[in-house]
Amino acid sequence: MPWVNDIYFYSVRTLKVIAANYNTIYEGLPLSLSFEVVNPFNLAEYKVDFDQALSAIGRGKWEGITSDKISGYKGFGRLQKLIIAEVLGVLDEELRGLGFENPARLRGYAYYLMAKYLNPENRIGGT
Repeated sequence: MPWVNDIYFYSVRTLKVIAANYNTIYEGLPLSLSFEVVNPFNLAEYKVDFDQALSAIGRGKWEGITSDKISGYKGFGRLQKLIIAEVLGVLDEELRGLGFENPARLRGYAYYLMAKYLNPENRIGGT
């Protein structure tokens, strides 16, 4: 686990795992082949951190899944929509049809910004 001096540091990979398991996060979060988080309090922390970071990278306030279609998230920024699309399981081909050029690259940047927000010394807007 990425702990340094009792501080947890989020990686882009961890955020991707949370997005992929968002709908079933309380059943467990497989952070590696040999480690799965099952403690409900830890799972809640991961989810809250993910939610806050997703809200921080755009104009919309993420409060969980409210629609099963990406079109249901009109108040969100483009980077946020790319992460929401991953949570919903929307494929890149569909995103390209909605006007997203190179969604994988932009999604990677969105995850980078989320990790930057969550990791203490790199917080957007200070500590």
